Amino acid sequence: MIAALGPALTAALLMVAAAAVTSVQGLLIRVAADSGIHAFEIAFFRSFFGFVAMAVVVLATTRRVPRVTALRPLGGSSLFHLMAMLSFFYGMAMMPLAESAALTFTAPLFGTLAAALFLGERVHARRWIAILVGFLGVLVVLRPGMVPVGIGPALVLFSTVAFAGVTVLVKRMTATEATTSVVFYQSLFVSVLTLPAALPVWTTPDPTMLAWLALIGALSTVGWLCFTRAFALADASALLPLEFTRLPFVALLGYLAFGEVPDVWVWLGAAVIFASGLAIAHRENAAARVPGK
Repeated sequence: MIAALGPALTAALLMVAAAAVTSVQGLLIRVAADSGIHAFEIAFFRSFFGFVAMAVVVLATTRRVPRVTALRPLGGSSLFHLMAMLSFFYGMAMMPLAESAALTFTAPLFGTLAAALFLGERVHARRWIAILVGFLGVLVVLRPGMVPVGIGPALVLFSTVAFAGVTVLVKRMTATEATTSVVFYQSLFVSVLTLPAALPVWTTPDPTMLAWLALIGALSTVGWLCFTRAFALADASALLPLEFTRLPFVALLGYLAFGEVPDVWVWLGAAVIFASGLAIAHRENAAARVPGK
């Protein structure tokens, strides 16, 4: 039935599903944090159960343990992933859901900067303009000097910087390694790395909370599978606008669960950030088709 929809519509539905799934995951992370589970412990369980879910998918489809040779960049990407996850989980527990979601749209901006600095990719004037516009959008969301910024937004922004490091290293690895192998071992490594951070703040979850934490990990894998499958079926330039559907999902969940109502500045700033990221994606897509552009 899904195949009958055609690749373009299937990809669009998968992209929206990925946005919805990651929004629910964010809500559950906030619920766990508000219930007294430390962000570092949530990160461990997210990584552990995410690895378990990924292992089930990989072993069920390939019936063998994946192999990988790029151990050094894999270790580096796992460290960046660790920093990104710990700072994001800790930061988002201190701020409204919609505001944290808006700031995560800066990921393409930092990713472009990282690619220019560490991969030697050429960044032309239009992309630099898009990056500057995107950071103006950050100022619109945060309005420093007009409202207290706090450590939460700073941690969320730092998480996007760290995730840019993940993007650069994964992009380098996937030139020679299978994507499923990279994600499989990165999930395993991050699970191991988050445990020492979680142990000093450990609170043994009751069975209900453990089920929620397992769901967080499972949703991370489901969201990733939807996301990657969507990009296998359609061009990034066609799918990236649908990424913005994550903000309405998050805003609705934040309102229903916590009574949070994002103000107009969050929507406006998020739109500016997202538009700049979309412009960068379009330029990258054009450059890939026309060398030298």
